Amino acid sequence: MNKKLLALAVAAAMVAPAAALAEATMYGKVRLAVEGHDHDYGADNVQINSHSSRIGVKGSEDLGSGLKAVYKLEFGVGISGPNWDKDNGMEFGKDDFMSDRNAFVGLAGDFGTLVIGRHDTPLKMSTGKLDYFGDTAADYNAPYLEAYKDRRANGTVAYITPNMGGLTIAAAAVPGENNEADGLADAYSIAAMYNNSGIIFSAAYEAGDTDINTLAGTDDAMITAVMGENTVTREAEVQVGDLAQTRVGLGYDAGTWRIGAVWENYDLEMEDYSMTVGGEAIPVTAADVDQDTYTVGAGFDFGNNTLKAKYFDVEDTRDGFAVGLDHNLSKRTQAYLLYADSSDEVVGSNDIDHSVWALGMNHKF
Repeated sequence: MNKKLLALAVAAAMVAPAAALAEATMYGKVRLAVEGHDHDYGADNVQINSHSSRIGVKGSEDLGSGLKAVYKLEFGVGISGPNWDKDNGMEFGKDDFMSDRNAFVGLAGDFGTLVIGRHDTPLKMSTGKLDYFGDTAADYNAPYLEAYKDRRANGTVAYITPNMGGLTIAAAAVPGENNEADGLADAYSIAAMYNNSGIIFSAAYEAGDTDINTLAGTDDAMITAVMGENTVTREAEVQVGDLAQTRVGLGYDAGTWRIGAVWENYDLEMEDYSMTVGGEAIPVTAADVDQDTYTVGAGFDFGNNTLKAKYFDVEDTRDGFAVGLDHNLSKRTQAYLLYADSSDEVVGSNDIDHSVWALGMNHKF
């Protein structure tokens, strides 16, 4: 979609007559931070980053007999690109002002909610409450920290049950939408989430078949492969086989304090390929990935403040921690300070460290 036309459409919606928006709710978040990044593999720098700033419209229509139509159109606003977004590294002249977030239409009733469109997968939904540093430089998706693989499927059919005594189950089917992956559920995701009396528990599983590179996040990736008796690392557009993720979350929220833990297993089978060297095609056996990640975190409220911390370990890759202090200036405005540090494990070499401090401000409307 043309980004400039999209921006004009959103602006027009914001100034539309109130009667025209009677069934709609305009909302958004502005999340900006000044950050200092210090790492061993590149130049240190100070950045101003937006972390999931967004604007959206959502609403519903009563269809009678307990049934209603629901919709959402939400877009990310590129105020300043996140430091790990390789496509938004330029501070001037960016044309990617808006990006795609959840956008769907569907039906809701006593049976639950059924939607089609772009939506967070159930696996992503399952542990959001346990990411105490969400939408900051210490988010558990940050590539220099845990790097949990959360996805928003561009085209999906998703179903979420009603709340059943604290238990909610969500399932999504994602078609591959090409000739090699032509089914309704070439990828799928399912999660069971329980939240009642302070107890938080979730279990989720997400998997996909061949030719879902975009879903697996392995396009133009640095991959490890075996050529004969040698192990090499190279950047390539790779074909993946089966991808499977299993995630479990457990936490307890006592009101003024909370504690939580997340475990994930990431299992990715890489397809073998050939590399041309000196005009000769050499078969390459791509190395599969089977990796566990663990995170434990806690938060404590006092007055208008929240003190929080976490420790994480990515099997045979890196470990680290983060600490932070949030200060609520009002119900809608928050300032925060955080520090995160990670250490990559490099075989036969010294560890590679990465640290970041951030002073940020959030406002929601």
